[in-house]
Amino acid sequence: MKRSVNTASTCNGIFSRSIHKFLVNLKRSQPDQFATVDKKLVEKYLSKTALGCFSRVKPSESKKTLTGVSKDLFNLVAQFKQCDEVTLMYSYKLLERVLREQCHLTDDKDHPVELKTPKQIPSDSLQNPSDPDATYSGHKGQGYQVQVMETFCDDEKEKEQSLNLITHVKVEPAHESDANAIVPAIESVAKRGLKPKELQADSLYGSDDNCEKAAQHDVELVAPTMGSVNKDKLSLADFQFSPKGEIVACPQGHAPAKVRKRKKTSIGFDATHCRNCPDLQRCPVKEGKKYYYLRFTDKEMRITKRRLHEQSEEFKDRYRWRAGVEATMSEYDRRTGVKQLRVKGRKAVRFCATLKALGINIFRAAALRTAQMMEKERLCEA
Repeated sequence: MKRSVNTASTCNGIFSRSIHKFLVNLKRSQPDQFATVDKKLVEKYLSKTALGCFSRVKPSESKKTLTGVSKDLFNLVAQFKQCDEVTLMYSYKLLERVLREQCHLTDDKDHPVELKTPKQIPSDSLQNPSDPDATYSGHKGQGYQVQVMETFCDDEKEKEQSLNLITHVKVEPAHESDANAIVPAIESVAKRGLKPKELQADSLYGSDDNCEKAAQHDVELVAPTMGSVNKDKLSLADFQFSPKGEIVACPQGHAPAKVRKRKKTSIGFDATHCRNCPDLQRCPVKEGKKYYYLRFTDKEMRITKRRLHEQSEEFKDRYRWRAGVEATMSEYDRRTGVKQLRVKGRKAVRFCATLKALGINIFRAAALRTAQMMEKERLCEA
């Protein structure tokens, strides 16, 4: 799971903006309760230059400032903990969320809160009090991400006359893993009668688990396998396979002496051959009582076969069509400005992102229709 790396200055902003938001709302909706708040704390967070001061804190002083800000937040939560009118406020719940995600509570009266380390902060922690649904990704930054699926035509002759449309749009918090997006996408398009026979994706989506789940929906997932192979060591892929996908020989060409299939497949090779093998130190076989054994799971075999297939020209020619979605994402951003939405909240972002994808489909349909009409006119004139 990706984790948010909150620096001291970032946390200062989260704490101070949450407190500022709470005090503003408290002043408007519960003036009597607002009057009980320490005036120094009100001045600290509600003055015209309050938030700007926190953003200008020197890096060397950020941690010290953050300690004080976290204590202020804790005191506000504690002060109104028994007040039902205040605890029901949305901005108060944000204070509780920040305290829960960013701090540990202690028994020390002078230091009631202890800041968590970046690794202890969950990836879906609050990043912006003005948009609580937005999260953080170390790769994408703060905000949201959009999962997009579109149709494609792999026939060179028909490609120019085909209409490729976006069939699936899903807005997610930025921290969510792409690996979890495949099955929901397939299920979504299946409900609308748009389920594909083949789905191409990049390696982040191409786990063995996703391939198996896609197959259960009668969809072939075409994606490179994750990770790399240690070239200094021999792997399952270096053994010789039959046309049926069974291991028939070791890298040196020696046939198995024994094969046993249970939870793991265990293939035994003649100990005489293995002891004298120049590649023994690099080979994945392990010495047993009678044989040297190669053991692997069904999952490891499936991944090995995928890696072998990915080296073929057939796979490269087939997978090249996946690059087309990069142009779609560029068009999605360039023509609609989807990366610069002027709304907040996951619901509003989802609404805008979906409408903008619909706009792309309309542009494409109009362009194809125009091209067809121009071609028809040309033929009539000829």
